[in-house]
Amino acid sequence: MGRLLLISRLAARDVRRRPAQAALLLVVIAAAMAALTLGLVLHGVTANPYAQTKAETAGPDVVASSVGYGSDQRRFAALADTPGVVAHGGPFPVAWPVLTAHGVTADVMAEGREQAPAAVDQPKVLQGTWVHSGGVVVERAFANALDLHVGDQVSVDGKAFRVDGIAVTAAVPVYSQVCFYGGCSGPPSRSLQFDTGLIWLTQPAARALATPANPLTHYLSLRLADPASAPTFVQKHQPPSTNGPAALTSWQSLSAAAATLVSQEQNVLSPASWLLCLLALATVAVVAGGRMDEQERRVGLLKAAGATPSLAAIVLLAEHLMIAVCAAAAGLAAGWLAAPLLTSPGASLIGAPGSPAFSVPIVLLVVIVALAVATASTLVPALRAARVSTVRLLAGTARPPRRQAWLIRLSSGLPVPLLLGLRLVARRPRRSLLSGASFT
Repeated sequence: MGRLLLISRLAARDVRRRPAQAALLLVVIAAAMAALTLGLVLHGVTANPYAQTKAETAGPDVVASSVGYGSDQRRFAALADTPGVVAHGGPFPVAWPVLTAHGVTADVMAEGREQAPAAVDQPKVLQGTWVHSGGVVVERAFANALDLHVGDQVSVDGKAFRVDGIAVTAAVPVYSQVCFYGGCSGPPSRSLQFDTGLIWLTQPAARALATPANPLTHYLSLRLADPASAPTFVQKHQPPSTNGPAALTSWQSLSAAAATLVSQEQNVLSPASWLLCLLALATVAVVAGGRMDEQERRVGLLKAAGATPSLAAIVLLAEHLMIAVCAAAAGLAAGWLAAPLLTSPGASLIGAPGSPAFSVPIVLLVVIVALAVATASTLVPALRAARVSTVRLLAGTARPPRRQAWLIRLSSGLPVPLLLGLRLVARRPRRSLLSGASFT
């Protein structure tokens, strides 16, 4: 206990003597640990908004698109009577027109609906009213993209409509991934893939938008007796692949699509956190190496007072381990505070995201990585300083530079500042390489 207390006091005193360097190490390691924390906790946090949206919109367990069935439309219609299906909505006629609003043109999936609520897949109106003759209801994220509000006028394939309402659904992928599952139709001259929006209008209006070159397709929403079996149902009843879009989509796939934004952030933050760890490793090694040179006399005094070389090395290492523990705590706190800012479910869903999945393994991993960064960057210079003789450390004898003929010839013609700089770089190649790695 006395040994640990001695090491802690010596390390804490050295941190107080050099607060600027300690703060630099703390910030560098904490930034890496914060990014690592975010990369670990951003997992499954949008499951709650999708589940809430599905519950409030009578969302389907499986969605079927006639686009994926090609000419086999009889098989598509028979899905409603398939064993395991307990309710269905539709088939809903879908047209693929072009919408113009505020001078902006966008492809849309225009789904025809009855005014009466559907048993399965009834979008939740957040503003305004449900579909009426002469009006459209716009999916909220798409409305936000076009800055549409209730009462605005839009043009759909040249026909005027008013915006009656703003709604959300769990049956179609979030904007702008409407065509990601089930596929989009439309004339051959248009490729509907990205930024296609979703609107609802009356069924007569949807059918009136169809043309021989741009015919109607249909969507069918199915509710299963066992929602968890939706992927199995999709696999069993999916028509043979024709290199086109999938005909059936499970609610699990739609939920995963809704989490795309957060998963993309996680895909960026996870490798970025490891790159930041490498930056922290190089930075700490450079700073630690410089501090070891400054602490050689202190190491000599410790050894003269009876400390073994291992104890002297541990004292030097403990200082950086203390900073690493504080940095890990700061990184965990920053990640915990920042995670809710990155987990918005988006305008296509309702509800709030689930709490970031902080757990004991995540906390332990972050602390272990922080300690590993500090240890890997500090251990070598600490051991090297501890191995130097006590007499040399107390005398403060400078290490004679190693004369290298090629370096002398190379630097002899340089201006004096560059000459000295080049020779200093060559004298400490390891530290110079680590500094270059930090900048890189």
